[in-house]
Amino acid sequence: MTPEHRAPASWLRRAVQAAAWTAGLFLLGLAGLWWAGSWSPWPRPVVSRALPVAAPPVPQVQVTLPPPGSLEPAATQSIASNKVTLAPSPAEAPDTTASSAAERRALTALNRVRRRANLAPVQAQTAWTGGCAAHARYLVREDRAEHRQDPASPHHTAAGETCAPGHYFVSSQPTSGMERAVDYWASGAFHLPQLLDPRLTQVAFGEAHDGAGTLRSAAVLDVRRGLKGRGRYPVRYPAPGALMAAGPAAASEWPDPAAGCADQSGPMGAPLALLLGPDQSNQVRRAALRVNGHAAPACLLTASTFTGASASNTQAGRAILAAQGAALLLPGQPLPAGAQVEVRFVTARGPVTWTFRVAP
Repeated sequence: MTPEHRAPASWLRRAVQAAAWTAGLFLLGLAGLWWAGSWSPWPRPVVSRALPVAAPPVPQVQVTLPPPGSLEPAATQSIASNKVTLAPSPAEAPDTTASSAAERRALTALNRVRRRANLAPVQAQTAWTGGCAAHARYLVREDRAEHRQDPASPHHTAAGETCAPGHYFVSSQPTSGMERAVDYWASGAFHLPQLLDPRLTQVAFGEAHDGAGTLRSAAVLDVRRGLKGRGRYPVRYPAPGALMAAGPAAASEWPDPAAGCADQSGPMGAPLALLLGPDQSNQVRRAALRVNGHAAPACLLTASTFTGASASNTQAGRAILAAQGAALLLPGQPLPAGAQVEVRFVTARGPVTWTFRVAP
């Protein structure tokens, strides 16, 4: 029996007992109304039933992504310093694939230089690449060419500072890259010795481009943190019997090697080198060059004889040469293609002589 049936029955019994003789007809009327469903002194239970509702159709949304490089740079804010730093835009974000390919080509070029001196190849240390790339960005965005970073610059980074003392190459050409930089360093009197260091086992490259300033390309090479052990000296470049590409010495080298060469006019040839090792900077006394059997003019640079355009240039140049006991011989003009070349360095312990060929 449902509650609707039990509750009315109890009420009728009490009502009949109390006033059956006075309310019989009235109760019968009420009962009739109740059974008819028109009225009840108790509220009927209301049953809520969920009606089946059709699910709305899934909207078909077509999303069109903006073209690469069109997004606005995101901003990150440090609440403590209240400083807003713009994150790199997609156009500035490093392309891992391209960077890796460029680094491999540059590493191949560097090891080609070392192979000419019969030196072991070096490996790329990718953990340092970010810092070298940061210093390259600093150079192009600041339009500077230097082995340091200004702490007040908005482009200064701690990681970039660690790579700043290494080699750098800057250019106004927007497409100059690391391979071009390696060729430049190999033809520079004060950059070549570090490439030929027999203690060097690891290097890191960095590259950046910026079309807004005068300097549109920069390449950076870390040749300091990868030095290990004592190294095997002497190092001769090019090695006996090696084949060397013809070409001039690097232009705009700092310090300027030509400042230490009297009566020099016109472009000089790429440097030839004898590295005797640290603490051997005073061993070389003189040098001579013969091309195809004939004496040829050449300029000798050593840590005890180089004189730069200024006192600071002299000091810097001598320090670079002294670091590996380097003696450099710069031909008075670029060596001719296909030539047979003889190099002779006279040291305190005797002469060091060898021959090599220039590529046709």
